[in-house]
Amino acid sequence: MTARTALPAVLALLVGCGQGGHTEGDALDDQDVSGQEDVLDDLIEDAAEEDPGEDEDDPEPEPLVWPNEDCAASSHPCLMEIHDRITLMRPRVLALNFINHRSMAEMHDQLTEVIAAFTEGSRPHGYSDPGAEPAMIYELAYEIDLRDETPPTDWPYNNSTLFPREDPVEGYWGFDYEQLFTPEFADLYGIQDPSDPSRNLDLCELANLGLVHEVWLYGDQDVPDGSAAELLEIKPYYDEDRVRIDFPMNRCAGNGCFDDEDLIPEHCTSSIRISWNNNTRGPGCFMENFSHAFESIGARDPRQIPTLSKDFMRFAAFDLDERYGLAFDSWYVCPYGEPCLSYESVTSVSYDISGLTGTIDPYDPVCGNVHFIPNGRQHYDLDSPYPVLSTCEGFGLREGTDGGDMLRPFTSGSFAAYRDMAHDCMGAYLVFWMQSWPGPGSTAVGLDGEVMLSWWPYVYY
Repeated sequence: MTARTALPAVLALLVGCGQGGHTEGDALDDQDVSGQEDVLDDLIEDAAEEDPGEDEDDPEPEPLVWPNEDCAASSHPCLMEIHDRITLMRPRVLALNFINHRSMAEMHDQLTEVIAAFTEGSRPHGYSDPGAEPAMIYELAYEIDLRDETPPTDWPYNNSTLFPREDPVEGYWGFDYEQLFTPEFADLYGIQDPSDPSRNLDLCELANLGLVHEVWLYGDQDVPDGSAAELLEIKPYYDEDRVRIDFPMNRCAGNGCFDDEDLIPEHCTSSIRISWNNNTRGPGCFMENFSHAFESIGARDPRQIPTLSKDFMRFAAFDLDERYGLAFDSWYVCPYGEPCLSYESVTSVSYDISGLTGTIDPYDPVCGNVHFIPNGRQHYDLDSPYPVLSTCEGFGLREGTDGGDMLRPFTSGSFAAYRDMAHDCMGAYLVFWMQSWPGPGSTAVGLDGEVMLSWWPYVYY
C-alpha cells in the first residue's frame, strides 16, 4: 500500500496533548529487552548509500508542513527526503475514549491542554525567543467514543466493556494491544477506506496511509484495570544516511516493549505510537511518557537512528562513561527515593551511588534527561536549590571559548514559567528541555561538525 495519498483538509489547529502513564520509571528496565541480533550491526555498517549531493544551481526548496498530500505516512522514504524542509509537524492522532464517566467533550478538552504544552515545548529556545514558532502541533484527527451506553449491572471498572483487557494477563501488560489492530476495532474506529467505502481501515492501514500517526488511549486506572504502558511503538531501523534498513521493526521503540503474544500484522510497515492518557493526570505526565520514548530511540538503542543518537546522547547526558570515564552512562543508575548527587560548585558534581563515590570537576550536565535535570539531586527532583553552569541553552551553537558551547547559569527557576502549563510529573522541565532541541532551520552543530537536522521529524521515522 502506498504512503503517498491526499489527506483530508487540515483541521483547525489544536493546542493540547495527553496524560500520565501507568508506570513511574522506565518500563524498559523491567522487561526483557535483550539486544537485537548481531546482524543488525552488520546491516547498519554495510547499508551506507552514496550521497548524490546538491546542485548549486538548484533553487532553495520551499518549506513544508508534514503530513502533506505528497508525503503523509510515518517511516516513508519521502519523510527523510524532506526532513530538512519541514517547518511544522502536524501528526494526526486517533483518540479512543474508554471511560464511561467521561464525556467526549471532557476528553477533547483534556487532550487539547496536552497539545498546548507540546506546542509550547516545540518552540525552539522559546524561553529566550518570544517570537519562536512551534515545530509541532498535534491534530486530533479522530475522536472515537468507545464508552458503554449503559454499563452492565455491577460493572467493576471505570473503563467500558470495549476496553481490551486480558483475563488472565498473558505478558507484562494487562492491556491487550493486539486487539487495536483487528478488523473488529477497525469497525469501531469507523474510518472508511477511501478506495472502497464498503470497508473500514484497520490500524496498520491507517498508519500506512498517513491518516493516523499516534493512538491515544484515554483511560482510567483509579480502579486497576488492564495495565497499559506509558508509550509503546514499533519503528524501523536506519543507517548512518537515514536510509531504512531491511530488518524487522523494533517492538521496543517506546518506553517498554509490546508483549510477545501481541501479534502485530505484517502489513504494518509504518511506525505507530500508542500512548496511555490517564484522565486523572495532566499534560506534564504525558510529556514525560513521550520523552521517555524519545530517550529510547535516541539513547537506549543507538542503532535505531544513528544520526540522532550521536548528538542526543551528549544532550541528555547518556555519555557519562565516555566523557568522564564512569562505570555507567547516566544518572539513571541512582536508586529511587534518595539523593545521589550534590553540587559543591557551579561546575562540579559529587555522586554517592550505593557506596560508589566520586567528584567530577569540571562537569557539564548539558540538558540532563527526563529524570535528572541539570541540577537534580535525585530522580524527579524539580526543586533543587543548587545553581549550576550548563551548555543546555546553547547546545551545538558553538558560542563558547575555543569553539565549544557556552556555559550558562541554570537553576530550578529556569523553567518556572511552565509550572502551570505542565504542572505534573516532570512536565515543567520537559517544556524547557524540548525547547532546547535543534528545531527547523537549526544552526546547531553536532559532534561530527555537521549542522544538525531538526529532531522533531525523527519521532515519526
